[in-house]
Amino acid sequence: MARKRISIAKDLAKWTPRQQAAVDILKTGKVKYLLYGGALGGGKSYFLRWYAVDRLRMMAQRGFRNAAIMVACEDYPALKDRQLSKIAMEFPAWLGKAHSDHKDYGRSYILAPEFGSGVICFRNLDDPSKYQSAEFAAILVDELTKNPFEVFTFLRSRLRWRGLPDEDCIFVGATNPGGIGHSWCKQLWIDRDFPPEFVSPVDFRPQFAYVPSKADDNPHLDPAYWATLSTLPRALRKAFRDGDWNIFVGQAFPDFSRQKHVIPTIQPPAGAPLLMTYDWGWGKPFSIGWWFVDNDGRLIRFAEWYGWSGAPNEGLRLADSEVAAGIKEREARMGITGWGITRLAGHDCFQKRPNYDKGGQGPSTDEVFQDAGLTLSKVNPNREHKIRAFRERLRPGADGVPRLLVSEDCAQFIRTIPNIVMDARNVEDIDSDGEDHIYDEACLACLAREPEGQGLTAGADWSRR
Repeated sequence: MARKRISIAKDLAKWTPRQQAAVDILKTGKVKYLLYGGALGGGKSYFLRWYAVDRLRMMAQRGFRNAAIMVACEDYPALKDRQLSKIAMEFPAWLGKAHSDHKDYGRSYILAPEFGSGVICFRNLDDPSKYQSAEFAAILVDELTKNPFEVFTFLRSRLRWRGLPDEDCIFVGATNPGGIGHSWCKQLWIDRDFPPEFVSPVDFRPQFAYVPSKADDNPHLDPAYWATLSTLPRALRKAFRDGDWNIFVGQAFPDFSRQKHVIPTIQPPAGAPLLMTYDWGWGKPFSIGWWFVDNDGRLIRFAEWYGWSGAPNEGLRLADSEVAAGIKEREARMGITGWGITRLAGHDCFQKRPNYDKGGQGPSTDEVFQDAGLTLSKVNPNREHKIRAFRERLRPGADGVPRLLVSEDCAQFIRTIPNIVMDARNVEDIDSDGEDHIYDEACLACLAREPEGQGLTAGADWSRR
């Protein structure tokens, strides 16, 4: 009987002040989506498993016995390393029982009856559709940035429990910066830039909260950890120790920064060579950039059109004719109609498209654009060549100024480029599962004109300028 009076928080979990702050925010009942973490060593995985126990205990006290909570990682090896191996050491035998394959709950931990018989369901997210018919009173995801936005969208649909108000069915992500999901996590919780469906007809913005956790918050780290941390390069120390969302491990283009590359609003001077670059997209965003080349051969991105819905990596699904009309309308507003713009596009714009209305094949993007009076030039870049050319452009020239500058009006370039991560399987390429459309489009400009006026690369036709 005495065990019923045990406080999970004080007697077992023994929260750090930062972890307690996260618990207190969730107790207000006003936050449905919490992001916890930001740096290595902040006790994120520990927080999730013990908060699952604490949440189930609190639900039992409200009359919700046998409630189920998901604790998930991106794959099974991560789940085993971060969670399953730890509960065997941390959870006392009298707290409940671990099951490797329970007939109803699968891999799970079930609290003892005196604590409400709540269930922690351990899941890996390599294929979230496996849980399509499942329901959970709470979903807690370890290293949330290891997952694309689609996983978050799907998991939110699994948040419901009979008799429990919707606002009490909570989602908690614990994570470090970096990974394939860095961009959308930063967009929602750090930048608080929400897609339209999060704002209307119901405004979900007040239900999002971020609790930053730093290594300094964890009193249990031993001196060896800090000694190792001090040997890392300064930028990585800042990322690991402080959880800087603008600097992270695996970042593809750490040289890009607002201070060095972003300039005030600018218009192309009369007579300057103009470029338009286009990366096609339908379900995913398309990207269009307008550039001019200054007297030093520097690329200046002065305008852009990013075809996204406002949700991370979700396109507008515009027909090619609508995009062409949008280009002409924007160029008229900018006053550059008739300037003789060189328009560069990837090879897919010269292939036949599916006819979305009638089936079969329709005209290529190039053919549709030609009918609208817009002529595209094909660029077929090698992936390794692309990343080298882009990185070369980000570096300063002899005058100390980068060879690529971006107007402050190009908000989506500024948002997405710092968030691109390297491919874990190929250190010479980016992870193309991320929001890389502006990168692909911008590389067309970088490949079209070599730095320092060294000439043009193959595939870029400037004769139509």
